[in-house]
Amino acid sequence: MDGLPYIFGGIALCQLSIFLVASGRTEKLILLQADGVQKCWEKAVHELNLTPDEGACIAVLHTCARHGLADLATDTIRVLRSIGVEWQEYHFAPLLEAFSSAGKLKEAFGTLHLLRRNGIVPRPETVQPISNLLKNDIDRVDRTWKILDELRDEGHSIDAAAINAIIDASITLGDLQRAIGAYKTFNDYASRQDIETYNLLLRGCIDAKHRELGDKLLLDLKQAGIRPNALTYERIILLCLTQPTYEDAFFYLEEMKAQKFLPPLRVYEAIIRTCVVAGDSRYALALTELGQCGYTLSQDLRRYVATHKPPSQDDIL
Repeated sequence: MDGLPYIFGGIALCQLSIFLVASGRTEKLILLQADGVQKCWEKAVHELNLTPDEGACIAVLHTCARHGLADLATDTIRVLRSIGVEWQEYHFAPLLEAFSSAGKLKEAFGTLHLLRRNGIVPRPETVQPISNLLKNDIDRVDRTWKILDELRDEGHSIDAAAINAIIDASITLGDLQRAIGAYKTFNDYASRQDIETYNLLLRGCIDAKHRELGDKLLLDLKQAGIRPNALTYERIILLCLTQPTYEDAFFYLEEMKAQKFLPPLRVYEAIIRTCVVAGDSRYALALTELGQCGYTLSQDLRRYVATHKPPSQDDIL
């Protein structure tokens, strides 16, 4: 411990407690400057062979995520394993963000394979940094296929989350056709669509008001044996509401409730707005259900209903 003041003396913002392993006082760890963190890590871990605890490693990982320190994040993941910590998704989320911030897509996609190999299912939020990087440039989306091909040829499994990231970016860029093209490549990479795949594509169908495609995707989902989740129902209801004939929205709403999913507020708000515009009195039923679910009618929607509802229904609201 005598060498610690020397290690940290010139790095005020990387506090001494980062490597007070003996005392375990990592709750005082404050990491603000990327350069300081890198110097601390190099000196303590690689020169003096000190061992940070899990708390210190997580704090370092979050700094890596903010500043795109991919190499340091990779080393931190290695240290976690060396000290006997079982890898969890919250360890890899900042690693993926660091790779994405550094523009290292191949390493990011390879990490998804590592996650699955260790029994960790990446959540959509974990993969979001990859999608965010791809969303900036349609050409980068197209170049991503070369990366996936390289990984496949090197013997890596291509995780569904990797293709989902391409679908997500394509939809955000307004290119549903490109997203469907990606959807059709799962077999090429010996991968399998998951519920996130379909939920992303349904989002694209809503944007394009493409009900027919949405119906086909629901059929594919059923044939694949994938169970719809709450978001699936939400999006198919919203898709139905984009059509002149929206009766099926009520069918899927009832099916959603039958599956014990609580319809979110935005579903009721969309139904109410659609019905009010169409002169459909069922908006009143939706208003009642909205309250029964514990939601509060926003002032904006209240004004909308008051302005657009038929005069004969002035007693409602």
